[in-house]
Amino acid sequence: MPDFDRQADMIETTLDCIADLGIQATTVRAVAARAGISNGLIRHHFGSKENLLLAAYRRTIEMMTEPALAVLQATEGTPHERLARFVVVSLSGAVADPRLLSLWATFISQIHIDPNLSRAHRAGYHAYRNAAEALIGQVLDAEGRATTDAERKRAAIAISAVIDGLWIEGGLSDGEFDEELQVSIGLRSVEALLGLSLPDITQKRS
Repeated sequence: MPDFDRQADMIETTLDCIADLGIQATTVRAVAARAGISNGLIRHHFGSKENLLLAAYRRTIEMMTEPALAVLQATEGTPHERLARFVVVSLSGAVADPRLLSLWATFISQIHIDPNLSRAHRAGYHAYRNAAEALIGQVLDAEGRATTDAERKRAAIAISAVIDGLWIEGGLSDGEFDEELQVSIGLRSVEALLGLSLPDITQKRS
C-alpha cells in the first residue's frame, strides 16, 4: 500500500477515535489498536500524537470546505449562479453530517491552546473567506455596483457567519428542520445581506 494511502487510513481512524472517545483519549495507542497496526508505524508516518491530530484537523477542514471552494474557484456559470451553488453546498450533503460538526467543535476547543491547530485553522478560514470575497466582488460587479475592498471583506465575513450559524443549527437540530429549509434560509439571508436576487438552481444532493 502506498504511504499516502496508509497515512489517509490512519487519519480517518484518528477521526473515528476523536468522534467516539474525544481528543484527549485519542492516543497513538488507541488509534493503532483501532487500525490494527503498531504504534511504531504511526510514529513512523507522523512522529507524534500532536502531528497526527494536526493532520486529522487539516482533513476535517478539507471535508468542511472542499465542496464550497470547488464552487468558488469554478468558472462555469454566472457569478450569481456560483454564489447560489456556494450556499447550497455549504449547507447540504456530506458537509451537513452532524459527525463533522462534532469533530469541528472538538478541534475548535483546542485551537487557542495549540499553536499548530491555530495556524491550520487560520489558513483554512482565510482560504475559504478570501475565495468567497472574490466571488462576492464578481457578483456585485455584475450588478453594476462599485464596492471597496473593505465592503467586500465585510460582506464575506457576514455571509460566512450566516452560513456557519445555519450549519451549526442544522447539525444540532436532530432533524428538527431539513436541508431544504436550511438551504432556503441561507439563500434568502445572502440575498438580504447583498440586496439582490439569486437564481433558483437545482442541486442533486446525497
